[in-house]
Amino acid sequence: MKIKTSVEYGNPSMSIIKLIEDKKADLIVMGTKGAAGLKEIFVGSNTEKIVRGSRVPVISLPKASKIESVRNIVFPNSLREEDEELTLHLKSLQNFFKATLHIVYINTPALFKRDQETMTKLKDYTKRHLFKNVTTQVYNDLSEREGTMNFAADVGADLIAMGTHGRQGLAHLLSGSVAEDVVNHVNCPIWTLRLDKK
Repeated sequence: MKIKTSVEYGNPSMSIIKLIEDKKADLIVMGTKGAAGLKEIFVGSNTEKIVRGSRVPVISLPKASKIESVRNIVFPNSLREEDEELTLHLKSLQNFFKATLHIVYINTPALFKRDQETMTKLKDYTKRHLFKNVTTQVYNDLSEREGTMNFAADVGADLIAMGTHGRQGLAHLLSGSVAEDVVNHVNCPIWTLRLDKK
């Protein structure tokens, strides 16, 4: 593997996003120690900003994470929409690591669905896209972020894979992003792909 180094000046997230475009990068790998409190609400971490702004997949490595191998990948599926590119990337990621893929719907009080209905949709999704070595589950928790993190801990996830909408400005402040919240709080690596790359 050839390694090239570069020193950039200016705002970290803006400089990195410009470098991604200039170098036509296929993947970004970043360490993160997260952001908390008011900084998380109004500013966010540099990694969170890259997840929001990058047009290519990002792997965020939390300070506490230890990677020996990737055997279990957790994919929280909201069943709200389907993105073909996300599904193709997800299959490639799973095949690359030869990992078990755990597709989960996080059932929350605010987005409650009956388990039987949800399991049918999850199984239809896996059959339609010809996933192999996959489990489908419904996990109950108070929020999507907490449910994703708790489920990942329960199955011993080595990696979490999520799509993100890259909301900016007021839309981000009001709606937030489950993927960015998970990036700030999880202890295992997280792979993200921005869905709206216009």
